Amino acid sequence: MSPGAATQTAPSRNRRPATPHGAHRVLKTPLMNAQFFGLKRAFHATLRLTRAPLAKLGLTAARFDLLYALPHGRDRFQLKMRQSDLRGQLGVSRPTVSRMLASLEELGLVRRTRDAGDRRQRVIALTREGYALIRKALRHFFDSGWAQLALDSALARDVPGQRWCDDDYCLSQTEDLDGLLRNIRHAFGDFATLDYSWSPDD
Repeated sequence: MSPGAATQTAPSRNRRPATPHGAHRVLKTPLMNAQFFGLKRAFHATLRLTRAPLAKLGLTAARFDLLYALPHGRDRFQLKMRQSDLRGQLGVSRPTVSRMLASLEELGLVRRTRDAGDRRQRVIALTREGYALIRKALRHFFDSGWAQLALDSALARDVPGQRWCDDDYCLSQTEDLDGLLRNIRHAFGDFATLDYSWSPDD
């Protein structure tokens, strides 16, 4: 083979491999990194936003979730939940939920007893003090519209000339965001089933 032929057939070291027909090239841009770590920053910003009002109630974000996961409707707060079911709602390990319950029990907010049908299981219920506290927290964050206003205000930041979010626009954006978050949580292995319903009595 002549030197000229070798030069013509040798692949260039600087040439990118061709993208197969119908395939999408993955763009290795800073955008992907910004989105991934942007999720983390949004999470911490949400915690920062709620930390002070929760602290005034003597709660943390984790304690709020646990109290909320227990039956807390006006006619349901004395209903009991198995500790294993509570763990599934929160998506945390057995030692974690045990530690959280122990601290809340010391504060007089929850009550733990043995399951009459299965002595190996523990069942949890809110005390009257725990019920009163979670209802107070729900009035502050949900009933007052505080949580919705916080999210609507964030979603309206990019709408020119709008101080508050248009109802239709915010609803559309919220639905899109909800779908994206569900997909990301599932992909990242978060299988907690706790659902924040529109009505605290649901």
